Amino acid sequence: MSTPLHRTRLFGVLAHVDAGKTTVSERMLFASGRIHRLGEVHQGTATLDHTSEEKKHGITVSAAASSFTWQPEGLEPHHLTLIDTPGHVDFAIEVERSLRVLDGAVVVLDASKGVEPQTESVWRHVTRAGVPRLVFVNKLDAPGASVERCLDDLRQRFGVRPVLLQSVLDDGSLVDLVSRERFGFAVDGAVRRLPVHDAAAVATLRERLVEAVAEHDDEVLRVWSADEDVSVELLRSGLRRATLGHHLVPVLCGAALKNRGVPLVLDAIVHYLPSPLERALPAGLVADVERGACGFVFKTEVDPHLGSLAWTRLFQGVVEASDTLVVRPANRRERVARVLGLHAGQFEPLRRLGPGGIAALVGLKSAKTGDTVCAPAVEVTLEPLVAAEPVVELALTAKSSEQQTKLGEALRRACLEDPSLSVRVDAETGQTVLCGVGELHLSIWLEKLARRDGLEVKSSAPAVSVRDTISGEATVTYRHVRQNSGPGQFAVVTVQVTPRPRASGFHFVSAVEGGAVPAEFIPAVERGARNALSRGVRDGAPVIDVEVTLLDGAVHVADSSALAFEVAGSLAVQQAVEQAGLVRLEPVAAVEVTVPESHLGAALGEVAARRGKVQGLSQVGDGQVISARMPVAKTFGFVTSLRSRTEGRGVVSMTFSGFEPASP
Repeated sequence: MSTPLHRTRLFGVLAHVDAGKTTVSERMLFASGRIHRLGEVHQGTATLDHTSEEKKHGITVSAAASSFTWQPEGLEPHHLTLIDTPGHVDFAIEVERSLRVLDGAVVVLDASKGVEPQTESVWRHVTRAGVPRLVFVNKLDAPGASVERCLDDLRQRFGVRPVLLQSVLDDGSLVDLVSRERFGFAVDGAVRRLPVHDAAAVATLRERLVEAVAEHDDEVLRVWSADEDVSVELLRSGLRRATLGHHLVPVLCGAALKNRGVPLVLDAIVHYLPSPLERALPAGLVADVERGACGFVFKTEVDPHLGSLAWTRLFQGVVEASDTLVVRPANRRERVARVLGLHAGQFEPLRRLGPGGIAALVGLKSAKTGDTVCAPAVEVTLEPLVAAEPVVELALTAKSSEQQTKLGEALRRACLEDPSLSVRVDAETGQTVLCGVGELHLSIWLEKLARRDGLEVKSSAPAVSVRDTISGEATVTYRHVRQNSGPGQFAVVTVQVTPRPRASGFHFVSAVEGGAVPAEFIPAVERGARNALSRGVRDGAPVIDVEVTLLDGAVHVADSSALAFEVAGSLAVQQAVEQAGLVRLEPVAAVEVTVPESHLGAALGEVAARRGKVQGLSQVGDGQVISARMPVAKTFGFVTSLRSRTEGRGVVSMTFSGFEPASP
């Protein structure tokens, strides 16, 4: 019998790389009995880091999911589904597409480092998705660990109100400020109840928590203002309402590697994160089994034995094997062959998928990441997924002509699985060029091509993918006239190009008066303009941040067509862009370098040598953090070089930050 929706939780674990996110996820599976032997990231045995690339590099590369049962004391069993996401910025697409389907999130912080660069990126994604969250401060046993600094970081960096739910004692035990109970943790993860020694200190800390909840919950405020004791049940319900309303962020603590605190995080997920019934669903959907099925495909992959797999979050209705679904926006009807539950790299047959659940649907051959799948009677198309722009590229050459053909098919599948990848053929050299968001991103995919597809591929050194923009305005009138046998082509357009603010993209405006260009041909002009800018006018570099205004035009009663106006629009914009003056843009990364004080000079020298512009210096513990902006082209090999100059003690975090004018 399936678990009722109010006892279901679908959550993700998110963090900066090396904060201990996958270790936390592993301990959750172990504490719940889902696995019976603990794996370790550093040993390549973690359950959720199941691919050979993840085992080799010791990092999470792709999102992995698993489901299990958890029963907090005094409650019925709850069905929890966990998605473990990558922490490295090169695989941010995995975080973004997971957040499209999650109901709640657990953000993991390293207690000795606080909020790190990728934490900020993850937090922004969570906020944009409207997902309620709680925070787990991990690695309390690390040198320099400070819960207070983490709380300060959360307040200052994100402007949120964190509330600490636990008091950390010197012996590693934790006092739950809600229930006033003290817990110890055995090496095997077992939880022990211990007597509370300092009840007065606990009462003071609990009073702060109650006051914070009372500010946002009328029921708690009424009891608290009457000087009555706020019960455990009332405090939990008030904190739950404040968390779901994004007023407060519950904070828990522990050391996952030593099995401290993770069972209390699972309790908090049940107590404070939403069920599918409590989340605002897109497009007016309702978590109801009686309605027509509708879900979102957040990931696709090709399994050598099962074929095409569409990882789907179902928002409403029920899906079973042999059901017919419509894949939108392509509007193709497909039959579901099998419904498979997810457990890391394994698949488990399910009888059906209900609201709030995720599963791999087999048989939806046309489904892509970002598609909507629904029952034929449901007319809904959900917002598609927007992937990060690729900025690093490799030219690939296969060993033989036979392997070259195989390479093309393998890359097509790779781009379906990972929307942040793209492939193009260089017009001058004829080489296949693979584009991604970072050096590690492309390196991992080359390893996958070798392992999964048996391809021997030579690659060039990484190169950056540049862009152009314009420095001024220009207006061009272009006449497109072709007269061969049969119908001719005639179109006249006058367009103006104007620069737009950085990262604002392309914008098209029609200012035509008097029907000089008929309404049915205006979309064709826009299409031609967009194509011209995406192709670029020099070196194949796309032209970005441009506004194109259609001012005037002319038609021929017999020879004008949409095709003619598309060609005219394309060539007119190309000429106008050249006249407006092109400016070369290069991708730039926001870089944070953490080094001991004694190596600060060496680190600053390395940053300066790579055209990095220092934005600020700050002290964290006994180290210094350098914040800088650096051309992506200069980040290749930066980590290795910095470690060499700092005796292996320098740590680097990088996040793509946009395009800026290139240095001469």
